[in-house]
Amino acid sequence: MVYFSIRAGNGATTVQGKLHGRTIPFFKTDKPEEFGALIGVDLADPPSKEDLLVEVSTATGPVKRRHYAVVVLPVHFATQELTVPKNYVDLDEETAKRAEEEQEKILQSLNKVTDQRFWEGRFIMPVEGKISGSFGRKRIINGEPRSPHSGEDINAPKGTDVHAMNEGVVALVGNFFFSGRSVILDHGLGLYSMYFHLDEVDVAEGDKVPKGAIVGKVGATGRATGPHLHWGARINGARVNPLSMLNIE
Repeated sequence: MVYFSIRAGNGATTVQGKLHGRTIPFFKTDKPEEFGALIGVDLADPPSKEDLLVEVSTATGPVKRRHYAVVVLPVHFATQELTVPKNYVDLDEETAKRAEEEQEKILQSLNKVTDQRFWEGRFIMPVEGKISGSFGRKRIINGEPRSPHSGEDINAPKGTDVHAMNEGVVALVGNFFFSGRSVILDHGLGLYSMYFHLDEVDVAEGDKVPKGAIVGKVGATGRATGPHLHWGARINGARVNPLSMLNIE
């Protein structure tokens, strides 16, 4: 994930980009004529040189198009091989149907792009604890490849307060088979953060929460081997390391 800014020129009203098939909404910054955007590169995107198309609209003139080169560098993610009881990974028909429906519900909540920016200033860690460094880890369970780990796990005692990484609106609250008690925050312009395996949830869907607000407590609900927070982030559909958000102002 990177922060990208351009000087759009006098009279620019809206700026929008397109990269790797994803729409990139820009926002007005505090600097004259400047627009900025958060650009996410998905953990599964291959190394490549991509064209970032940026369209600048004005109130009177034609749309101006600019092109920027974006280089996606190769990243090595660790591989974890596990052998576990078969009934732990092979779901019965009813449970598999439940998990599939829940995953679809989560994805639907993440696919909406709010045209307003809620976040302000620096992003913060949601909880203090030991960071596992598990983002992007490829998992092979009983010899079969599984989906890579799309978040960062932070180990902390059960009941520890979990805080919103920035201002946002609660997009989804649920108790799901895999992620347990979960909260998803919409920070606007396609940016979402996720807080999974909570022991308690302290917010409701539609709540507007300030940065640092308590959204729940660390737990081990869902498919979890012990108390920890699964912290995730998505930018316009791209699964990004949430730790990278801490470098953005």
